Amino acid sequence: MAQDLTERILDRAHNAAVAIDEQGIVTYWNPSAERIFGIPRERATGRAIVEMIIPERFRSAHVEGLHRYLDDGVGPALDRRIELSALRVDGTEFPIEMTIAAVHDGSGVSFHAFIQDISERHDGERERERLVQELRRALRDSEQRFEATVGSLADPVTIRDRDHRFLYANQAAIAYLGFESWEALRETAPEAIMSDYIVWGEDGREIDMADIPSVRILRGEEAEPLLIRTVERSSGAQRWNLLKAAPLFDEHGGVDATITIIEDVTDRKRAELRSAFLARAGAALASSLDFEQTLRNVAELAVPDVADWCAVDLLDEGGERRTVAVAHVDPARLGIAEELRALLPRRLDPGQGLGRVLRTGESELYEHVSDEMLIQTAVDERHLELLRGAGLRSAAIVPMRLAGRTLGALTLVSAESRRVLDRLDVELAELIAGRAAVAIENSRLYGERSLIARTLQQSLLPEELPEVPGYELAALYRPAVEMSFVGGDFYDVWQVGESWMVLIGDVTGKGIDAAALTALVRHTVRAASEFETSPAALLAFVDATLKRRSALAPCTALCMRLDGDAACLSVGGHPLPLLVSSGGVEVVGEGGRCSGPSPMWHGTTTKWCWRRGRRCCSTPTASPTPRRRTGNASASRG
Repeated sequence: MAQDLTERILDRAHNAAVAIDEQGIVTYWNPSAERIFGIPRERATGRAIVEMIIPERFRSAHVEGLHRYLDDGVGPALDRRIELSALRVDGTEFPIEMTIAAVHDGSGVSFHAFIQDISERHDGERERERLVQELRRALRDSEQRFEATVGSLADPVTIRDRDHRFLYANQAAIAYLGFESWEALRETAPEAIMSDYIVWGEDGREIDMADIPSVRILRGEEAEPLLIRTVERSSGAQRWNLLKAAPLFDEHGGVDATITIIEDVTDRKRAELRSAFLARAGAALASSLDFEQTLRNVAELAVPDVADWCAVDLLDEGGERRTVAVAHVDPARLGIAEELRALLPRRLDPGQGLGRVLRTGESELYEHVSDEMLIQTAVDERHLELLRGAGLRSAAIVPMRLAGRTLGALTLVSAESRRVLDRLDVELAELIAGRAAVAIENSRLYGERSLIARTLQQSLLPEELPEVPGYELAALYRPAVEMSFVGGDFYDVWQVGESWMVLIGDVTGKGIDAAALTALVRHTVRAASEFETSPAALLAFVDATLKRRSALAPCTALCMRLDGDAACLSVGGHPLPLLVSSGGVEVVGEGGRCSGPSPMWHGTTTKWCWRRGRRCCSTPTASPTPRRRTGNASASRG
């Protein structure tokens, strides 16, 4: 189920998702891989990846890298973004960006790659480089040519001198930085402009002016392009920008100024993060059948990728709300978030907020949370105080729905980041909420099935062991795996006259059929013991009963009768008992065959009797017809 859910999510991913095994054979190929490489899934699956998408000059290096990782675990290309060339089905090469992860499981190692076609990015970079070259020529030739070339660019372009003053900004830069005119921008220091934003790097660390590529170049350092995420403090608008800077030299070869091109990559980055988040969320939703733990995992994933804190509430059959998960970007403030949820009444106002979403099943987005909203939401003064102290900026509430039913809701809140949530955030949350609803339902069905299985299994075993004079009895039933099916193992102890009967065995299969067969064997032996106490005869009677069934019903069993300090047992296909004495431990008897249509013991079991720790007889006993017991059974009669 976990594998199916993960593949359903990856099938909708924007980027190509490809998985290969240790031999480099493709085991998964999503629709985006079909689109990017032009190879249908049915043709790609089962083929070597090196033959399809890797240019011939790189194939030996790919094979060597694969073998090296399998031999010594060294994989320099793993878990980082790399750019390289790939092949389409028509043999043409194109640039891709790829991230590869190795997954170890019980059967070996598999490799999973997320691939993005970056042809357009490379084309755009080449175009920008051409324009930069034209810009440099324009600076040398004339201001008129410079303005004609750069002023029409859609990307913002700025030039600053060694004193960090703006020398130039095209119209795109003036508008992008929020100014009405070049004069207003020129009079504003770059530090003042940057202070209007909260800025992070791609790795989540805060960025200051010293990290900006143009500033680094003016310090005499080399500067790679820098990807930053910004949130405008006043509006809460979020952008992803790729900053590229280059030096402009004076006649002596010294750096006289820097030119910066700002590429707005917000749409591309959000699509990339969306695909990655959906993949992680799919794995989290498939990681456990404990739906509360699953929902906690999802809430923690949403922070900080989607919001600063996330809460998950479920609606019970009585219509009451129950919070099952709260996650916060700042662990130190998690207690405040949890207290806020705890103060909400279990029965919500169906006319507003979370109560309305749970009633209507429709998402709600609050782009800007006002103080009036907080007053309407608060249940008392303490609640209002906490709401104001939390610094809520924006919020969204998304229902978890399945088959027309609302199971609960996700609440996403932006606070510390100052970012405003938008419809794209709501759409992403709705995708996760829908998958979470499926996970909740699967967990519920699994829980019901497990409960039924446990109840049925317990009904097939004695509620408690009786007190047998002179003996200590103990039983432990431990399934090999978590019970989702009824097993076929059974045991029983009961009194017949002055004797005690002990039965242990196993029938084939799992589930309802095994339960029915187990009940048949137990009750058959119990009923027959009212007429016959010979273990061999009882097992023979079970054998005859099972042979009359039309379905295959093999059964192994061991039956023993206790008479004071004497015991007699018969074995049919079951592992033999161990006799522990001062002389050591030895296996008792010779095994008989299983009962049932086929295989069977053919009417014969092996019988062993002993008294006071010594064997007293050993003879095969033919299957007799059960007869009424006329007196106390002795060990020797068996």
